[in-house]
Amino acid sequence: MPYFDDNPLQKLAELHGASDRELDLRGKTADEALQAIEELLHAPNPADSYLVRFDPATDDGRETLFLPLGRRLLQARRDGYIKRCLPSADGAAFFVAFGD
Repeated sequence: MPYFDDNPLQKLAELHGASDRELDLRGKTADEALQAIEELLHAPNPADSYLVRFDPATDDGRETLFLPLGRRLLQARRDGYIKRCLPSADGAAFFVAFGD
């Protein structure tokens, strides 16, 4: 297994600095967050890119929005709704790109 001095996702995740808009899902339940993602995916004229923020993991052991949102965004990419979806290095956001 190779040794990485730096997090290899860091450079990819830095793309979020160039996002056009932000969707803040912090404090939302999984159902509320998934509904917001559906609205974003079906918006008539979305921005080219979004930073989708959610609450980071805590020590209480509860599931974060990382997995349910990640699954839905991955399916949206497969279905052609979005071009790219990358997690942030801290695991509390996704960079989502609709355009090139």
